[in-house]
Amino acid sequence: MNHTRMKGQGMVDVDEAAPAEIVDRLLWRDAQQTLGRHMASTVDDTCVWCGWRWPCSARRLAERADAAARRPWREAWTLRHDVNSMRSLPGRGLEDNVPGSHRYRR
Repeated sequence: MNHTRMKGQGMVDVDEAAPAEIVDRLLWRDAQQTLGRHMASTVDDTCVWCGWRWPCSARRLAERADAAARRPWREAWTLRHDVNSMRSLPGRGLEDNVPGSHRYRR
């Protein structure tokens, strides 16, 4: 069982049960987190998380990661490198980006 420590709180149980066909659970979990953030806006043709034109690059990468997590480990490993590279690019909609905080919107 996984536990996560929340600020000012005790341990919290986190159920991250991946489907049985998942080969790379870490890649799958990262993909699910990104897919949950980067969704289409109902108002305009943008991403609700990063404000980029839909589908944003983070969403497309997360969809690839979700599919690769079910494939042989070599494909999953290669895409995990792509996901980690995306995190190092500022303003691309991963990690520390907060909706509405972007200086430039596309």
